[in-house]
Amino acid sequence: MSMKNKGRHFTVLVIPHTEDAVLNIRVPLFVLQLASVLVVVSLLVAFIVFQSYIKLQDETGMALQMQDENRILNEQLDLLASVTEDLMLQVEQVGQMGDEVRRLVDLPSDITGEEDSIQLAAFIDESQLRVLPGRGGNLVVDRTVNNISLLQEIIPQSTEEMVQLKEEVLEHKRELASTPSIWPTRGRVSSEFGPRRSPFTGRPQFHDGIDIAAPRGTPIYATADGRVVRSTYQSGLGNLIVIDHGYDYQTLYGHLSGFAVSGNDQVVKGQLIGYVGNTGMSTGPHLHYTVFVNGVAADPRGYLP
Repeated sequence: MSMKNKGRHFTVLVIPHTEDAVLNIRVPLFVLQLASVLVVVSLLVAFIVFQSYIKLQDETGMALQMQDENRILNEQLDLLASVTEDLMLQVEQVGQMGDEVRRLVDLPSDITGEEDSIQLAAFIDESQLRVLPGRGGNLVVDRTVNNISLLQEIIPQSTEEMVQLKEEVLEHKRELASTPSIWPTRGRVSSEFGPRRSPFTGRPQFHDGIDIAAPRGTPIYATADGRVVRSTYQSGLGNLIVIDHGYDYQTLYGHLSGFAVSGNDQVVKGQLIGYVGNTGMSTGPHLHYTVFVNGVAADPRGYLP
């Protein structure tokens, strides 16, 4: 190949190994320059296309990875939604038990939410909220999962405590209802509990109750919930009723003119059980009222309003 110094073309000689004539090819310079430019442009285009292909491959892989992560995230969110609904039901049950306890202790139900929220927040202290690693690396989901795990521990514990509290309140109310605390009848106390002189012999004696003077036929009421264990006549006290209230309490009502209940009847505080009379050894119509604690007579004044 040869090129003239001042020419604007290349001359290409093709010399065959046979006796054929030499082939002389003249290529203009601009053609060669154009070919060079085309080669460079083609290489650049090929490089750009290759880079674009690599980038597209990467983006496709990332898109598939994101699709997989989104699928996993949606599955996690579905599970979280189901668990959250279950927790909401449990919270509602705890709230209902809280309302029941408030009604049992005669507290207004409008003082609920804020105090309960404060107590619940005390359980979920900020220091307890740890961010756990998740499959998708989503911190919001991880934190939510952690919070739900804490609630799953707290709510059953709170439910158990609320059930126990409700039972304790009910037991306390049963004990209060079974504790003598009202006047058995209307009248004037004519004789107190303790030492006195017998109205029949004039000798010192111990009076194991109080006497309430009232007109014959005045209603007599049970002073606490319980079961009638005796409804009979006995010399000295005449017609009498004994009620067992449980919790080591019993009450006795003597000198009745008539009965409104029978043996084994269940009675409630304030229920009519009989009428004031003058039966047995009595100087006039009155009610002899005794309170027994663990089988020992106690001063009824300690159980009257």
